[in-house]
Amino acid sequence: MKNTGLLIYVYLVIGLSNLMGQSVRSIEPGELLLSAGVNTINSQGTKNPLGNISDWAFKQPLSLGLETYWSRLFSLEAQVTLNGYNAGDPIDAAGPSEVDLTHIALDTHLKYYFGEFIFPKAEGIDFYGLAGVGYFDVDIGNISANFGGGAVYWFNERTKEVGIKFQAMAKFALNHNNTGSTYTNNHFQYNIMLVFRMY
Repeated sequence: MKNTGLLIYVYLVIGLSNLMGQSVRSIEPGELLLSAGVNTINSQGTKNPLGNISDWAFKQPLSLGLETYWSRLFSLEAQVTLNGYNAGDPIDAAGPSEVDLTHIALDTHLKYYFGEFIFPKAEGIDFYGLAGVGYFDVDIGNISANFGGGAVYWFNERTKEVGIKFQAMAKFALNHNNTGSTYTNNHFQYNIMLVFRMY
């Protein structure tokens, strides 16, 4: 019985070693990724990451990001996003605003690229999870704890110079309240961005 357990353990170690040996990271440590695109915000206070799509904010929805890899599986990203709400849009507990509002956010994330362990042969797509902190302002400023994930699809698997990124984030406001006195509360944010590999 002990020999069988040892044999299974050896097979698992060899199998994982082969899996990790076959995986190839798209970007090397020290390289940069520049991303630009659009975002949308679900700030309806429903605790539903999707909710009613017709209520998502999509006003001046710009997103810019800069990412650097400091190891084979981890990277750091700084991102700035701009969006807004039209007067009358539903916004969490505070309800519709009587005037147009601007939403601006500055976020920093640690990203962990795990896709190669699940899909070792899929070299043209990188899956990741993220966690970080951010600052966002609607009517007043607030700090958020951010969690989410996404994927980058590379148009050319060989050169990996240009790709498209799909990212989803839950942003938990540190001073969240349900009194209806502020618009800077918990929300979800989604990004679709073109990604450019910088040499």
